[in-house]
Amino acid sequence: MKLFHLNQIQESINITRNIEELISGQKAVFIDYSSGLYDVPVPMQFIFSDQGSDCHIKGGYRQGSQYFVVKIAGSSQFGSNGAILVFDVESCELKAILQDKGFLTTLRTAIAGMVVLQLMFWIPQNIGIIGSGSLARQLYQLVRAKYPKANMLLYARNKAAAAAISDLVCDSAKDLVEKCDVVFTATSSIEPIICAIPESRNTAIIGLGSDDEHKSEISPQLFKAADMLIVDSKLQAEKFGDVARALKSGLIAEGWLIELGTLLKSGISENINTIIADFSGIGAQDVAMAEFVLSRLVC
Repeated sequence: MKLFHLNQIQESINITRNIEELISGQKAVFIDYSSGLYDVPVPMQFIFSDQGSDCHIKGGYRQGSQYFVVKIAGSSQFGSNGAILVFDVESCELKAILQDKGFLTTLRTAIAGMVVLQLMFWIPQNIGIIGSGSLARQLYQLVRAKYPKANMLLYARNKAAAAAISDLVCDSAKDLVEKCDVVFTATSSIEPIICAIPESRNTAIIGLGSDDEHKSEISPQLFKAADMLIVDSKLQAEKFGDVARALKSGLIAEGWLIELGTLLKSGISENINTIIADFSGIGAQDVAMAEFVLSRLVC
């Protein structure tokens, strides 16, 4: 069994050089997942309210692969932590531990947002990020690399942390949404941050932070008015994230949802005005990230 530490994992990835390969790899994951080529169990989640922390356990196996993956990812006031365990399918022997401390989860989550961004038929001019943690910083790096001409705006409760990422910091989430045609949410909020979306122009809201039953970033009322609702997994969307709240309240029906993998094969029609994507993260993504890193660490 091989153990790889965070510094080794980070050194194996060059965001600027590998960005296209990372995005194309995650695109393939979503397509294969929606095509039924992955076995992905429902995530396990622990919420430690008294300690202000949580832990998600996700896994996945791509049919025909030599390995299956189990990922443990925790978040707390001290930051992210966790590891990805890689097992041999035939013997179930533990072959490798990627002690990434949440780094690969953050990266693949940000890349999922980039996949949505590339699907849109319009070229984004003003891209906003709500949040100032590791996911917001990773998003900023990826978006800046892919869309160097776009204006990058940030909003966060901690304005000093937001200012450390970008010079363009908005006074409120409402202000940011009004100025941007694409908005990423990258927070651990338990109350909706976005409660209104401009109707006079193309707008995409990409929710990446509300990945459990408690977190909330987008008002459920907005899902009813959107032209397209994108999820990474319909199965998980019924239980996790803001879309689950919209479903349970009867504001939308399950048939309104379209998986990202399905959409990647069909594209988005130009008559779509308002897009909301709400992701909870699927184990298939973690399988691909583990394979990507191990191909560089082991060879």
